[in-house]
Amino acid sequence: MIRKIKFFIFIFLSLGYLFNITFSFTFAVIGDRAGRPVDGIFEKNLSKILEKKPDFIIQLGDILVESSDKEYEYVKNLFKNVHIPVYFVPGNHDLKGDPGGKKFQAFTGRPLYYYFDFEDARFIILNNSSGKLGKDQKQWLVDVLKNTDKKYKFVFMHQPVISPGIFFLFHKADPIESKELMQIFEKYKVNYVFSGHIHMYYRKVINNVVYIISGIGGARPYVSSDLDEGKPHFILIEVKDSGIREEVIRLEW
Repeated sequence: MIRKIKFFIFIFLSLGYLFNITFSFTFAVIGDRAGRPVDGIFEKNLSKILEKKPDFIIQLGDILVESSDKEYEYVKNLFKNVHIPVYFVPGNHDLKGDPGGKKFQAFTGRPLYYYFDFEDARFIILNNSSGKLGKDQKQWLVDVLKNTDKKYKFVFMHQPVISPGIFFLFHKADPIESKELMQIFEKYKVNYVFSGHIHMYYRKVINNVVYIISGIGGARPYVSSDLDEGKPHFILIEVKDSGIREEVIRLEW
């Protein structure tokens, strides 16, 4: 009996070695629909995402113009034929008229901030729709990052902790807390931090952390629409045991 068990263990390990058993999955990230939405653009982006067949979608906030019943009905209808998980980050427009986020939580079926694990990766959804996490949520973030052995860590928040050019002066999260958060991301080896809010595409690597602003899921851009940074887009992220690959997929206006 012991010989048989050893034989099966040997076969299992040999097959794992021969076929190099690892994990691989794909997810899509899409930014703001609201804050001056352009008719039909978010819908086209969503359709393109579904063609790529990701395992799930993360929407970076401002899916709503405001938290009216009419807006919620429209968005529910927009996603009714999406049969993969969609994780929504709360944005400032999403909680406009809904400061406690009760309607938003009822819509998403999740709290305003939370995490989930998928394969060998941890995904952390934060709520800085007001521009700050605050003391409790910041401590929660540290605990969630500290207490995992996952290989990859991804963070998603609506308002960015960095911003390009003149936007730095008025269109980013609380500057003091942002510095603290960047230190936390570096300390706990976060791989990517995704944000929306600023209606453009922007990417910067700081101390091995990739910061991406993806704010044109369907909203009107803050920069020239002739530039790649001003085109509507989504990001496809492929995660493998061997590494992470990102692809920005743009539409024309």
